[in-house]
Amino acid sequence: MKAILTAAIVSLAAAPAFAQVTGAETRRCGNYGQPAQDMPEEFGQFAFLIGDFDVGSEPWDAGTGSWGEPQYYARWNGYYGFGGRAIFDEWYDPGYGYRDGAGAGINIRLWDPAAGLWKTAWHYTANNEVRELHQQVREDGRLWLWQVYPEAPERRVFFETYDNGEWARISQVQDEVTGEWVNSVRLHARPADCG
Repeated sequence: MKAILTAAIVSLAAAPAFAQVTGAETRRCGNYGQPAQDMPEEFGQFAFLIGDFDVGSEPWDAGTGSWGEPQYYARWNGYYGFGGRAIFDEWYDPGYGYRDGAGAGINIRLWDPAAGLWKTAWHYTANNEVRELHQQVREDGRLWLWQVYPEAPERRVFFETYDNGEWARISQVQDEVTGEWVNSVRLHARPADCG
């Protein structure tokens, strides 16, 4: 028994810091679909969401000018839906599948060519909340997100992608003293182990 316990502790210590912390049913690991052939070029703007990702919520450390250690980990999966005409991405709170109160949410992202932006509905199980979100690539080249309904305190949210398949959703808030926009939280997504 002692050898089994020691082996388990060693394997946990060797596990990456961003190991999955949700139930097994949150792993999609394949069957992501594909975009419909007639979708416009802009449809590729959210292609980075396709796949299974472990996500760390990292606070901004103003003292060091860098992102801190993750406060928690969650799961974020993306796939093509509606015959490849939409992007569905699912969020699973830490402990989802084995902890009471842990919620899940889904974004349904549709490209609106007339408006030149993404229109998204976010649904969340923990509070039965529905939000309307919009996203658009702006002049700075960033893919920005803002909440349309219900009204929310102003914040700035944008996505970044990295060369290694990782990506992040970064939130900024306004400094109460200077009024400048400052980093707040980064949801840092890393490809999940589907092996």
